[in-house]
Amino acid sequence: MPIVALVIGAVLVARTLMQAGPEITITFRNAEGLESGKTEVRYKEVVIGKVTKVGLSPDRERVLVSVKLDKAVANLAVTDTRFWVVRPRIGLAGVSGLGTLFSGAYIGVDAGVVDEPEFHFTGLESPP
Repeated sequence: MPIVALVIGAVLVARTLMQAGPEITITFRNAEGLESGKTEVRYKEVVIGKVTKVGLSPDRERVLVSVKLDKAVANLAVTDTRFWVVRPRIGLAGVSGLGTLFSGAYIGVDAGVVDEPEFHFTGLESPP
């Protein structure tokens, strides 16, 4: 019986690894509104990933955010893709991000067009 359980466990781990998308790192100035395991990554309001870890850079000047993307959108992790934190903002242009008052902040994505993969990004401080 232990051998059967070990085989089933190995199959489940293998399946999970095969279905997993890329893990990327995004650098921001601060982590306001970002929570590990809760904050979503959205492209055109579709959830395409989730924040897995929030930590500090070695020099403690920036915040490093690890994100696990869905396998189906792995092609979004290219050099000219842009990321930013969507949160409520009030400015001269008006009010934006009001939906985050209820759902919480999330990371927005502007897809790049270059075919060169990238796994480390610098997040924008305001939406493009």
